[in-house]
Order: sequence, then structure tokens, then C-alpha cells
Amino acid sequence: MPITNKKFWDYWKKEMYEEALACAVEEEKKPVNRLQTMLFGTPDQLKQTGAITAVSVGEFLYDYMMINPTVVQGLDFARTEDLSSLFTLSQFSSGIDTSVLTGDMAQLQGYVAEQMIAAELQAKGHDVEFPETSNNPGWDILVDGEPFQVKSLASPDGVREHLETYPDIPVYVNEEIAPHFEGNPNVYVSSVSREDVLEATSSTIEHAGDLLDLEIPIIATGVSSIYNMKRVWKDDVSVNQAVFNVVSDTSSRVVLGALGQKAGVVVGAMIFGPAGAITGAMFGAYAGASQGGRLSMGIKRVFSKKQEDELNAAMVALLGKVVRVIDEKLKIKQGKVITFGDNLIESDANQIVKVEFEHRYENDSRYLMNKKEELLSLIDSIQKGKVYVIEILPSAMATIVKSGVHPIHYQEELKLVQRRSVAYERKL
Repeated sequence: MPITNKKFWDYWKKEMYEEALACAVEEEKKPVNRLQTMLFGTPDQLKQTGAITAVSVGEFLYDYMMINPTVVQGLDFARTEDLSSLFTLSQFSSGIDTSVLTGDMAQLQGYVAEQMIAAELQAKGHDVEFPETSNNPGWDILVDGEPFQVKSLASPDGVREHLETYPDIPVYVNEEIAPHFEGNPNVYVSSVSREDVLEATSSTIEHAGDLLDLEIPIIATGVSSIYNMKRVWKDDVSVNQAVFNVVSDTSSRVVLGALGQKAGVVVGAMIFGPAGAITGAMFGAYAGASQGGRLSMGIKRVFSKKQEDELNAAMVALLGKVVRVIDEKLKIKQGKVITFGDNLIESDANQIVKVEFEHRYENDSRYLMNKKEELLSLIDSIQKGKVYVIEILPSAMATIVKSGVHPIHYQEELKLVQRRSVAYERKL
């Protein structure tokens, strides 16, 4: 059972549901993950920004049920056994073939990888959906409406086979095999390692009486690390610094071995997808603008008007694409809320959970709308010549990251901005 806080259970048994939902899930914090440390700093550094805070039961339940809102079907939260079964494999996914999992450990490991990567993506602000059945050739999850295959393997052969069979369906891979696919536009890298998956699978099995008692893998391994990631991806200071480090560094390759990882990964690709691997190409133009004097830059801009206009148009196209996807994300969230309400039976406890769920949904939607307004304001300022695109490049890219729009939606637009940045730098 993931909710280990005794105070929560005391409140719940007394039917003090609102007080219970405000309690922390865990009484003790677990270490942050290695990718978070690499991008955003150590736990002590994060505490200085306020990024790490306790995870409440209300937030945990909301995020969990937003991945699969049908999980509440037939449950009464007032019953302890119902609340416990909410987190089991049999309750979470009717699409899992348990007879296959019994005979094939690789199948179970694949399921564990899907769950862990889904939790990672949701922590970054993406909207994740699982299919209703397991018979979906070529893809395992939907991320912001786009289908993805998930592979956590010791060898790259399985990924190559997928790409040959389903060339139009992108795939998430574990970091160990990521270097084999550097530059491939259909391969995205997860911070979930093969070792993490194997450890979570083992832990999941050890805590289960039988297969149908298996807990959702990310629960078996703890939730704190995922929520710490979620905090920093919504923290302005942390994200701004991480994006600045990528945009302003032409050699943004970080060897993760020093942090306990096996592979060398281009950090930009972790944030902006495959096109992010060359985000450092923006550096020259950004550095020139930030280091050059105002008079000098003013004269140079006169002779590079055409390239600047092309860069402005490319940035407007990028920001506009993100805005359109935000509208789609809002529709996805709304659909999940409707599904949640349709599957929830009436009871006093369920009503309290529903109110909490809808409140958090409204906050999520308001956050997205605010990001949309920030992007629209940037577009307006660029089009009216109020800002110099090169100077606002890091902040604009950071706003895109904080919108939670998956980079698969804007890969071509991002590459165009990169090309226009390079052309503009050369003219300067």
C-alpha cells in the first residue's frame, strides 16, 4: 500500500476525509533521481528554491487517477479494501493479459517499464493515457495524444525491429541503449534505466501474494522521486536554469557515468526531444547578442534584417504550434474528468474525493491557460517588434518546457528555429 502515513489512516477511519487527503503520502522522503540532480541540482540546492515539498494524498490520487480514470469503477473509497485494491495490477489495467505475464518475465518487465515511464512523463506535465486493451500494434501509451512504443532493453535490436516495422510510431528507450540511436528523430530517451526497471519488477513481485495483487510498479518503488521531478519541472528557477544551460552550451553532452548512469546522453534531447540534441546551435547567435554592445548590435541588425525577420517568423511558428497543442491537452484533461465522474459511484467518501479531483483539475487547467497566455504574449511582442528574439531565446524555450507540451509536436518547428538562428549568427 503506497500510503504509509499513519495520520492519513487515522483520519480516514474516522471519516475525516478532507483532513486525510491533505496528509502526506509518506512520512519519510526518498532520494531524488539522478537525472533530476544532473539538470536541476542536489536535494539541498532544490530545497533552497522550494522545489521539494511533501506529496499529499489528494495530489497523489489525482495524478494516479488522471492516467487511467476508469480505475475508480465500482469502488467506494470509504472501504479500506477498495482503497487498497485501487493500486493493484488487476484494478489498474483490464488490458493486461495476466496469463502471459505469469509465463514470461520479459512481458512483466515491459509492463513495469511502461508504468515507470508514464509516471516520469506525467511528472514533466505531459498527459498520459493507456489503451483500453492490450491489442494495439506498435504502441503502448498515448502522450499528449501521440502514440508511443516503450522499450527497456539490454540490446538495441528490439528497438531497431520496431522502427523497421512501425517507422511512423516513435519509441521511448532506456538510457543505456540511447547512444545507438542518437539523432534518430523517432527515438526519445527516458531517464528510467534498465536497472531501475529490473529493480522495480523484483520489488513488485516480492510484495505480491499472487499476480493479481501486484502493485503498480512505481508505487512499489516509492513515489517521492517522481514527485520531486514534478516539482522541479514546474519550478521557474530550476527550469529556467536547466534550459539556459542547454541553449547556451554548444557541447551539452553530459557523461552520466559520473552520476551512476551507464550511457552518455545529450541533455538537450532529454528536454526537447531528438531536435534538442543540437539546441546548442542556437548558442552562437545568443552569445553574440548577449555579449555585443547595443550600438554594435544595432548597426549589425540593419544589415541582417532579412535573417532576423526569418528567425522571428520561425519562433512565432514554434510558439504558435505549442499554443495549439495546449488547447488539445485541455481537451484531453476534460475528457478524463468526464470519464472519472462517469465511473465513480455515489458515497460520502467518493464525493469528497470527487471535489478534490475537480479542484486539482481546475488548477491544472488554469496553469495551462496561463502558459498559453504567456506564449501568446510572446508572439504578440515578436510580431510588433517589441522584443529581440535572440535575447529572449532562453526564456521562451523555458516557457515551452513548462507548458508540458511534448516535444514530438514541435520537432520541425524547433529545427527551423535552430537553422534560422545559425543563419542569423553568420550574417552578424
